[in-house]
Amino acid sequence: MINVLKSMAITFAMYSKLPVRSFEWKKENMKYCLLFLPVVGIVEGIFLVLFSIFLSKLKVNSFLVAAILTALPILYTGGIHMDGFLDTMDALGSNQTREKKLSILKDSNSGAFAIIGGLVYILLYFAGMLSVNNFTKIYMLAISYMLIRAYSALSLTVFKNARGKGLAFEFANKSLIYINRIVLLLFICFGSVAMIAVNVNYGLLCSIAAFLVFLFYRVKSFEEFGGITGDLAGYFLQLAELVIVLVLALAP
Repeated sequence: MINVLKSMAITFAMYSKLPVRSFEWKKENMKYCLLFLPVVGIVEGIFLVLFSIFLSKLKVNSFLVAAILTALPILYTGGIHMDGFLDTMDALGSNQTREKKLSILKDSNSGAFAIIGGLVYILLYFAGMLSVNNFTKIYMLAISYMLIRAYSALSLTVFKNARGKGLAFEFANKSLIYINRIVLLLFICFGSVAMIAVNVNYGLLCSIAAFLVFLFYRVKSFEEFGGITGDLAGYFLQLAELVIVLVLALAP
């Protein structure tokens, strides 16, 4: 039980800005880290709903609400997934060899493609949030934070690692792979069912969209990089969140 709690603390310390104690990255402390990534998403979803209710009660201007809810996921995570998205945009935009693209992923400097990709992302997300104007859609987005993180964590336990080292490899290598896979699949099923239970049409659209982005992420990662990395998992997570927002914005 102690190791489970330590795994949860490590996951929240790594993937959120919540003030939790972190523990040494020993194998026994990291067995269950990946299966707690969707739980990080559950807490984020709760914050989204609470902020939405609070801002609605105050009758805050819709543009300001959209701006706050656009910033919320980045502030909550500390930008760790956005960092992966921006690094991936630089690598994909370079049109270099696979080895060079992998080295660009590790480069801490931001290139032109990262800046352009980040600006386009924020613009589209903000515009989408302006149209996510009812609480049914907010609930869908909140659930999607859990669903997408379950997919992202699952990819680390199923897909080949492009480098055979790094942060993502460390988490996967020290986890109980089969237990994590089963629990993460249950999270995916639960998230999809929860969405459909809230609203059948929105739920089906969002569940299918998340799965299609997951397939795109798998194909693109192997085609361009020969596997996945932690940055690519972050790229998937951010891309899937944007797609879900746009799907909800376009849905009647």
